[in-house]
Amino acid sequence: MIFLDKMKRLIDEAKRMISLNSVTSNGNEELANYVVGLLRERGIRSQLQQVTHSMEGISKRQFNVIGIIGDPLVDRKIRKGLLFSSHLDTVSPGLKENWTETAGDPFTAVTRERKIFGLGAADAKLDFLCKIHAAGRLREKKLQNPLYLVGTCGQELGMFGAKYLIKALSLNPRYVLIGEPTDLNLVHAHKCDSIFKVSIGYQQVEKDARGFNRKIQLQSFGVSAHAAHPEGGKNAIFGLLDFLQRAVDSGFELRFTDFQGGDTVNKVPDSAAAKFFLTSHQLEDFKRFFREMVRVEGNEKAFRVELGGVGETGVRFLPDSVFGCISEIVGLFEKIAADLGKVTDESYSPPHSTVNFGKLTQRLGAIDLSFDVRLLPDLSLEDIEAHIGQGVQKIAKGYPSLNLSAQQERTNPGLNLNIDSALATICAETQKAADIPQGFSKRSTATEAAQFSRAGYDVMVFGPGPALNSSHCPNEYNLLDQIERATVFYEKLIERLCITS
Repeated sequence: MIFLDKMKRLIDEAKRMISLNSVTSNGNEELANYVVGLLRERGIRSQLQQVTHSMEGISKRQFNVIGIIGDPLVDRKIRKGLLFSSHLDTVSPGLKENWTETAGDPFTAVTRERKIFGLGAADAKLDFLCKIHAAGRLREKKLQNPLYLVGTCGQELGMFGAKYLIKALSLNPRYVLIGEPTDLNLVHAHKCDSIFKVSIGYQQVEKDARGFNRKIQLQSFGVSAHAAHPEGGKNAIFGLLDFLQRAVDSGFELRFTDFQGGDTVNKVPDSAAAKFFLTSHQLEDFKRFFREMVRVEGNEKAFRVELGGVGETGVRFLPDSVFGCISEIVGLFEKIAADLGKVTDESYSPPHSTVNFGKLTQRLGAIDLSFDVRLLPDLSLEDIEAHIGQGVQKIAKGYPSLNLSAQQERTNPGLNLNIDSALATICAETQKAADIPQGFSKRSTATEAAQFSRAGYDVMVFGPGPALNSSHCPNEYNLLDQIERATVFYEKLIERLCITS
C-alpha cells in the first residue's frame, strides 16, 4: 500500500484536479497545464497536443497531455512500449443542489469514509493521477520499453482526443490500457453507443388576438445518471412533457414559445423547462391544476412554475402542431427501446440495449431531440438507423407544415476483445500480483478502447472507481482503497512490460 505521506500528496493533487473545470464544452487547457506540471515535477518529459475539431459551441482549447519515459522516438512501423490513457474531460455537473456530499459544489472535492467525492473523481481524472504516481516511482529505473502517459480531451463528446491521437500516429505502443472506473475489473467488452438527433423545423406564428397574454414558465427537475444506465436516474424531460400533456388533456390551451432540457446527451437530464402563454380566464384554473399535480405526485421539488403577468408584445408562438410532433417522436423512441429490451444478454448491466432521451434544444427555426442509443453487440446499428428514419418519415406525413429530419450524429463502436490476448493475460497476472481479485467483465458504457482496438492495438480497460451509479451522477466518488490498489497495479504492470520485458 502507499505510505501515508504519498497518499496525502495524491489526495491533495486529486482535489486540485477536481477543482479545475474541464467540462468538455469548456475545454481543458487549465487542467492540461496542471497535469503537465505534475509530470515535469517527477522528471517525466511532457507536452501538450492541441486537438482540433469542428463542433459548434464547443471550446477550441482542447489538449491531449503526453508524457514519455524512455525512448522518445516513435517508430511508425514498429509498435513498442505501453500506453496508459485516461480522459481528463468530464460531463457537466448538472444541478449543483443535487451534490449533497460536496455542499453543492461539484468542483470542491470532499474525502469522507475512505471515499473522495467530486466531478471527475471516478470518471476519470483520478485514474490518470494513479498512473502518474506509479510512473513517478519508477522513473529512475532503466526502461527496456517506453512508457507513454496520455490524458485525452473530448472523450465525453465523441472521443475526439483519442481519435486525433491515433490518426496523427503521435505514439505507436504495443500495448494500450484505457482508464475507466471498472471496480478494478478488466473490461474486455462494451456496448456500441450511437447518438441520434431528430429535428423539427418550423415557422413561428405571430401572437394572435385571442387573449393569450399570461406568460408561464414551467421547470421540471430530475436526477442525472449515466445514459448507459437510464434506470438509475429520473428524466426531467419526460417529467416536463408528461405534465404538459396532462394539462392539454385537462382542456388548457397552451401556446408554446420555448422548450429546453438536458445539457449533454450521454446522461439522464436533471432539468427541463417550457415557456408558454395562457388566456387570462384560464390562469386561476391552471394555478389550481399545478397545485393538484404537485400534490398527487407527492414531490414539490419536482416542478417549479413562474406565473407571469400580461405577456410582452411581439411574441411569436411555435406552431400548435409542434408539441404533438414532439410527443410522437418521443413515442417512437420509447417503442424502439421497448423492442430492444426484448433481446437480452445477462453478462451486461442492464442486460438489454437502452435509449436515453438526453437533450431537448431549441434553436432558430427548429427544435432538436437528441437520443443516446446503447446497443448489445449482436444487434445491427444499421437496422436501428433505418427503423428510426422510417419512423420519422411516417410521423412527418402527419405534420405537413413542419420539416422533420433524422440523422446519426456520431457513433462510438462496441468492443469485444479476446481475453486470451497477450495484454489480457499479463493484466490478469498483474491483478494477482497487486492483490486484486482476478476477473473480466463487460460494461454498457463506451470507452476509448474501441478506437484503439479498431486501429489494431492490443488494448484493455481497467481503473479504480465504481462501475455503476457514480459516473455522470451527482455525488460522483472514487474509493481510496481502489485508488491505492490501482496505483500498485500500474507500478507492477510498468515493471512487467517496460522494465523487465
